[in-house]
Amino acid sequence: MSSFNSFEEIFNEMKKRLTLTSTAMKLWIEPIKPVKLNNNKAILYVENNFVRTMVLSNFKNIIEDCFSDILGFQVIIEIICKEDVQQDKKEAADTHYIEASPTELQEELEDDDIVKTKLKNSEIASNYRHTFDTFIVGDNNKLAYAACKAVVQEPSTRYNPLYIYSEPGLGKTHLLSAVKFEMEKLHPEMKIIYTTADNFTEDFVTAIRTKNNTEEFKERYRGCDLLLIDDIQFISNKVETQQELFHTFNSLYNQNKQIIFTSDRPPKELNGIEQRLISRFEQGLLADIAPPEYETRIAIIKRKAELYGLNLSDSIVDFLADKLKTNIRQLEGAITKINALTLVTGSTPTLNTAQQVVRDIQSNHEPIPVTVEKIISEVGKFYSVTPEEMRSQKRSSQISTARQVAIYVVNQVTGLSYSNIGQEFGNRDHSTIVYAISKVKSSIKKDPSFKGMVEDMIKNMGNNAL
Repeated sequence: MSSFNSFEEIFNEMKKRLTLTSTAMKLWIEPIKPVKLNNNKAILYVENNFVRTMVLSNFKNIIEDCFSDILGFQVIIEIICKEDVQQDKKEAADTHYIEASPTELQEELEDDDIVKTKLKNSEIASNYRHTFDTFIVGDNNKLAYAACKAVVQEPSTRYNPLYIYSEPGLGKTHLLSAVKFEMEKLHPEMKIIYTTADNFTEDFVTAIRTKNNTEEFKERYRGCDLLLIDDIQFISNKVETQQELFHTFNSLYNQNKQIIFTSDRPPKELNGIEQRLISRFEQGLLADIAPPEYETRIAIIKRKAELYGLNLSDSIVDFLADKLKTNIRQLEGAITKINALTLVTGSTPTLNTAQQVVRDIQSNHEPIPVTVEKIISEVGKFYSVTPEEMRSQKRSSQISTARQVAIYVVNQVTGLSYSNIGQEFGNRDHSTIVYAISKVKSSIKKDPSFKGMVEDMIKNMGNNAL
């Protein structure tokens, strides 16, 4: 430390030791400005969150290693943006650190037109908004798109409520965001609430716990002009939340206020939700979004690449469209990663690059094995039974039912042998496991609601795997 007079000198030495391409240095390292060294934390500044994300994703380890080599102790980096600076300054008064020499935190990049163009395009893509203009319309989603546009033009008069459903990653959230964005532009006076089913539940539970705030909760939700709730299926089996949503819905509907829901399935396939709510969902327009066709996938890829200023060959576009068929987020994520690799390496995108990106995406989305403990815990929560009770010899109706359902789900999800499942449930014998599975199968055939509940449990185990 004695050979350095400021953190800026330490930072400049760190940059000299980096072994990166000239393009990577110009795009991602040169824009970084040193702020302070707080104990073993090196705090750096960049202009926007996109650059921060790129630096942390691609260069964090090598920067930390260089700092550590220079200073002789382990250093971690923290990168702040423009919006973080004010808060950081407040904290600095109470913190001992080596301060950078007085320099401007914002400087121009070197006069390199190619670098400036690439960085500008990257910033455009990082500020990509979920608007109607950026939504690619195809046969798979044109009804949902048209309905959302109509709602913006004539709220509460045509499609109220509007219920949009699809598998994850096909654009439901994009459309909700687009409606909110356009409504805010056209009707700045409107009170708009855009939330998720989980957040609605959390707000409601918080209001109940704080006792006097239930009226405030009701005034907020029942006093809005536009209510957008994403992933409404997650209010399943939440009785009080459903009651509150039912009354909120009626209040807004009677005031002629617009309501939009999204879900991963149509109302008739929702389990654990009161029929009176399902009937409310169905009384408006139901619009589904299917996986995009080949032509739509091509358009999505080209549009995203265009935002980055990324030139992709037809073979790369065709490969991505062929391999990533069911999820728009995966398509967009592939382009983002290809762009990042291109900028870091300074090379032209190749088919090999695209193939590696697709392999990474597909491996990241493979189901993670579900543990038996996780299944027992989740089923136990549903029936208010502890894992210990499920493994015990207790035979009350509630415990027995929970145990049988858990055994059935373990059998369906994990594929363990009957003897291994028996060991997991308190060393029960083979015949007990066979009986439990048979009992649940019989109940599934007789009771559609029980069938739906068990199917949802199995599905949720895949979504919430450890």
